[in-house]
Amino acid sequence: MNKWKVAFLLLFTLVIVAIASATYLITRPIAETPTPTASKLPDGSHLEVQTTSKDFENMANRLIESSMKTSKIPVKMFVGEDVSLRSTLTVFEMELPITMTFEPTIEDGNLLLKQKSVEVGMLDIPPNTALKLLKDSVDLPKWMVIQPKEEQIYFNLTEMDLPLGEKLKGRVQAKEFNLKENRIILEVIIPAE
Repeated sequence: MNKWKVAFLLLFTLVIVAIASATYLITRPIAETPTPTASKLPDGSHLEVQTTSKDFENMANRLIESSMKTSKIPVKMFVGEDVSLRSTLTVFEMELPITMTFEPTIEDGNLLLKQKSVEVGMLDIPPNTALKLLKDSVDLPKWMVIQPKEEQIYFNLTEMDLPLGEKLKGRVQAKEFNLKENRIILEVIIPAE
């Protein structure tokens, strides 16, 4: 057999293996991610803060950005009539924009985002696969839990340290998240000690 035939067969085999591997990684069964338990909030002063969706969006993006300093892939939150997350995924050296839209609810003071739709470039992929790709690609903060099988993202707000000053960190929980009326109420707890 001449060397060109051998080279072609070798290259053809490598392409088939690469496609099969990528297909397996994308379509393999998704393990269930348990929902974290809400943390017990510390004793201290309670301050109720009413904000707008735009202010919440700015605060959330600052907290996500500061928590993801090691991640190369940016994740941005947009809050309007619903909540959407936008990022980019690198697939076969191509940057694909990804936009996921969610319906927000409050669960034990934490924010639960149930997925409504997903757009990954021109691809038509299932929502749980898009969440799985995001979970595997991005090093998210520990208080942001992606649950692909449940098609949701759980923001464990009660676990998050909220910087209030140079050495002071508070805790936060959601009280109301009404996007139709542009009314978001958060309770900030300033620890007694």
